[in-house]
Amino acid sequence: MLAFFFIAGLIVGSFLNVVIFRLESGEDFIGGRSKCRSCGTVICWYDNIPILSFVMLRGKCRFCDSKISWQYPIVEFATGLLFLFVGVYIFMSGNIGAMFDTALALGLIPALVVVFVYDLRHMEIPVSVLAFGMIWVLFMLFFRWIFVVPMEPFFSSRLFSGIVGGAVAFLFLYSLVFFSKETWMGSGDAWLASVLGFVSGWELLLHAFTLAFGSGALVGIVLLALRKRELGGRIPFGPFLSASVIIFLFFGRMIGKELGFYLWM
Repeated sequence: MLAFFFIAGLIVGSFLNVVIFRLESGEDFIGGRSKCRSCGTVICWYDNIPILSFVMLRGKCRFCDSKISWQYPIVEFATGLLFLFVGVYIFMSGNIGAMFDTALALGLIPALVVVFVYDLRHMEIPVSVLAFGMIWVLFMLFFRWIFVVPMEPFFSSRLFSGIVGGAVAFLFLYSLVFFSKETWMGSGDAWLASVLGFVSGWELLLHAFTLAFGSGALVGIVLLALRKRELGGRIPFGPFLSASVIIFLFFGRMIGKELGFYLWM
């Protein structure tokens, strides 16, 4: 079963690479077969097997010998590991709340991977992908409130906590965007922060922000030390927000329990 989750993640990761590159070029990422980005030759199915084809081809196109981006195997492997972790999470937890978080993660992780990589490459968050992630989280929170814990009062529910957390997170980051005139971060970061608030809830929002801003500051300091960035240079914040969402997807229940927020149980 764990192997199934990992292989499914590799396949999803392969599709996410298509989404990332076609969003950049404005192509339709649903239809059409994959092509070499250098010579335009249609890629055969046996050259499109996640990770394995990259290794067998030694990172080069079979037809034009141009180099294949390392993004392909990295995204595939990372998505495979995340899906594998979802499988492990199911077997380790074994309760209905964990099953809900698993479904939430399987729908949200692909969107977060695309946002992570695209913002890292282009300093821009793809609105369409982020919108899907936001809708998916709200739908799953509503589903949980209606079907998983139907007797739970709304104002003490995870749905209410997520809505408040998302609204506060958005308003806080959007105020930074507004007063800095998008020199500190973009409006897409504010919308992505709302997803972090949906997942963490208002009770854990400060901890989630501490993780996102702290990791971003740490990486910025390291890049300055390595002279990879000039002082005042911009670093995409989307990857740190995305990573924080994933961490709270899996560990928010444990963090909430340790802090006494039993609505996470």
